[in-house]
Amino acid sequence: MPSSLTSLLAATDIPGHMLVIALLLAAICTGFIFRFVLPALGLGRLFRRTIGQLEQLRESGGNPDPQQIGRDIMGAPPLAHLWREYAQTLHPTRTEAGPRWRATALAESFLTEQAMVDTPLRAEFYKHLPGILTGIGILGTFSGLIVGLTHFEVSASADVVRGSLRELIQGVGHAFKISAIAIGLAMLLTWVEKSLVVARYRQVERLNQLIDSLFDTGIGEEYLARLVGASEGAAQQATHPAAQL
Repeated sequence: MPSSLTSLLAATDIPGHMLVIALLLAAICTGFIFRFVLPALGLGRLFRRTIGQLEQLRESGGNPDPQQIGRDIMGAPPLAHLWREYAQTLHPTRTEAGPRWRATALAESFLTEQAMVDTPLRAEFYKHLPGILTGIGILGTFSGLIVGLTHFEVSASADVVRGSLRELIQGVGHAFKISAIAIGLAMLLTWVEKSLVVARYRQVERLNQLIDSLFDTGIGEEYLARLVGASEGAAQQATHPAAQL
């Protein structure tokens, strides 16, 4: 055992297996911060900036161009691909003020919570992390009991029995402390994870509402007229060969 670890054990008076579990809990919490919390905060900043730009675009009125929106507002990696798929559902219509874009599908059909939040943040894994921490805490409790009972000595000497009993109680106390810390961390991580995910879900909902408000919805009279005209033209083309026969 390295001298630094030996001195740490001597200073903290914590059994080696308990220290290993404590370091494992610390490593898990550190990974949670760097791999979930910080990316979730960064995603929140991106959503806030995008929502602000879309609100400015809606207030300015006019006729928004999907290509310009995709280039200036929705060009970030988490949004660009989803916006390109949604933009394919937009159909141009002619008006006196110029061409307008009509939405034939809702934005939430493409800019989904799973694609924009769950997948980038790996939320499916981190929502099970509190259960892992609780399991580690229970494992620490049982390991402390097992180690304490293994080193317990039954002897005719009262001093030996008292010494063994003292070590057993101390080991069990350390085990319960580690278990309590693990359960407390599980509760804290659950609160943090749910708070961040719900906040991102609300931003995605607001983002979809703003996108839907930028474009007209439904098919529209002009689009129906073009569809009827195309159908009549196809019917006439189909009847001409029959008339020639």
